[in-house]
Amino acid sequence: MITVLQILLFLLLAAYAVFLFRTRLKPKYIKRSALAIFVAGTALYAFAFSLEDFAQGPLAVLGRSMLLSFKMFLYDGSIFELVHAQHTTAFLELYFFVFYAAVLTSTSAIIMLFGKRAMTLFALCFRKKKFKHVFIGMNKRSESIVRNIRGEEVALIEFPSDTSENEISIQNVIKGVSREEKTEFSASGQSNISVLFAKRRLTLDESSKDVFRTMGLDRLKHFIDDGTAFYLLSEDTERNLDELMALLSDKRLTENTIHVCMPREGVARYYKTTLKRTGVHFIYPSSLAVVELMKNPSCHPAFVMKPETDTEGRPTGAVNGEFNAMVIGFGETGQAVTKFLYEFSSAIHGDGSVLPAHIFIQDEHIDSLKGPFEFNCPDVAGSGIIEYEDTGTESSEFWTRLVERLDSLNYIAISMHNDASNLDLACTIMMYAFKKRKNGMENFRIAVRKRYTLSHERELVAKFNEKAGREVMVCYGEYEKIFTSEMIISDSRSGINSNATSLAGRLADAYALVSGKAAELNGDSQSYRSKSRARMELHQFISRANHAGSLAILLGGTIPAELSGEALENVAKTEHLRYARYLTAHGYSFAAEDDELLKTNHQICGWDELSEEEKEYHRDMVRAQLKAASGT
Repeated sequence: MITVLQILLFLLLAAYAVFLFRTRLKPKYIKRSALAIFVAGTALYAFAFSLEDFAQGPLAVLGRSMLLSFKMFLYDGSIFELVHAQHTTAFLELYFFVFYAAVLTSTSAIIMLFGKRAMTLFALCFRKKKFKHVFIGMNKRSESIVRNIRGEEVALIEFPSDTSENEISIQNVIKGVSREEKTEFSASGQSNISVLFAKRRLTLDESSKDVFRTMGLDRLKHFIDDGTAFYLLSEDTERNLDELMALLSDKRLTENTIHVCMPREGVARYYKTTLKRTGVHFIYPSSLAVVELMKNPSCHPAFVMKPETDTEGRPTGAVNGEFNAMVIGFGETGQAVTKFLYEFSSAIHGDGSVLPAHIFIQDEHIDSLKGPFEFNCPDVAGSGIIEYEDTGTESSEFWTRLVERLDSLNYIAISMHNDASNLDLACTIMMYAFKKRKNGMENFRIAVRKRYTLSHERELVAKFNEKAGREVMVCYGEYEKIFTSEMIISDSRSGINSNATSLAGRLADAYALVSGKAAELNGDSQSYRSKSRARMELHQFISRANHAGSLAILLGGTIPAELSGEALENVAKTEHLRYARYLTAHGYSFAAEDDELLKTNHQICGWDELSEEEKEYHRDMVRAQLKAASGT
């Protein structure tokens, strides 16, 4: 007769089988389950052996129990070894529950170790279509890109030693669910994705003969052609470099587009000797981080300014006050943030004058950093907006100057190399400003680079902002969802390309409606690679589209249905000034003739020096930006 205990144990065993199936890609759960079962089996055997008649010490009992508990995972035909006196029903039911759980666990482990590779080989043997995109390694960066590729074949190559974060990313892609937003994507859109499990990571030494054989994916080479793009987007840039060199050691792949995430200094080290004349396209983490900052309207310098209004309370498109910023840390990200602040601090006062702006840059290694920066952007150095100081956060001089300037500072950007130090410093400055700043948290913003922000860190930032009564501290750097013009390089017109240009495309459509003139957006790879005006126009459309939401700040926080003549003129002036600073920050100088090779442009000038046609272009672009931002 079936007892309640038997029913309960059967249900628990069934639930455990389901649990193992649902977590089959996560080895940590199998390890923990095996440990729990081993402990339970040892306890059961020890209890049984303690009832035996012949003398044996506790160590002997423990040793026999552990050995037999291990044996449960490697079932060889003998069910169990128990004393004849211990045949109680409850004991045997519990024993068999533990025994079958051990068998399930060992089976799951075997499938986890060998099943993935078997499925990969099976999938490649019966495959017919070629891959257009191959992602080597999987993480949050890759996840956001893969989920937006539609209509082209994608291969995700994963390695058994990678972290559970990568496994989660693969599951998110397959399921089509975003962890942060829990947004459901079209399930049919993921049918183009194949998950392939490789034997080991790529290194140059191991792949000197055949890169695919090294990964245990020899048949993969039959599904690769010249149009296949590879992606190396790991957070570990040294690993990206190893894998890049391994790919380039295969002569068949030197002409393929290889997107690789690497810092600029790493690129500079290898570009002249190894990477030149290859299909390598570099994605700079600092650029992606600052694009995320740029796409958040509340992070724009204009946010810390007070919009002007006319006598009837309508926004004039101008601002009051000054812009005084401090950049702490002038490495790769700090330099990109400085360009961002330099560009977006462009605004107009009500009288038409340019907003006074000053940016203090502090870094203990400033002498070795500012030279190349000023050489690449000579007109920025001569603008009088930027001032350098060679003080680190460990220096007493740093804190003295910070205290002296804190009342006048509107914006502090912290971008040192250590994320934990960034957040610690931001919290320290926030506490001091809350207590000592004369005008409180008004017109004040702290932007801190903090990737991989943990839940307790997000809670800490939220508590500080709650104390301040407004959003003062903003973390940026988790850029897995950011698409930039730098990613428009693949020969294929895939979802990556269309996603990157979608904002620019909407802006181009809005511009055509507003002005009656068609805006040509040529985003194919040849136009991008050639230093042509088409590339500049595409960059500018994307830059304007990202900036569209922040224009609302100049207009009092809302996007009006129609602008007054004064507001339109002021915002158009601001946009022209921002465009000129954008060019300057990217190394352009003024010349009557535009030249992409020499980086000269005629629009680096004052508003009054533009032709009426060019002024009208900026007015139409402002109307289009507002139309695109409002979705009307």
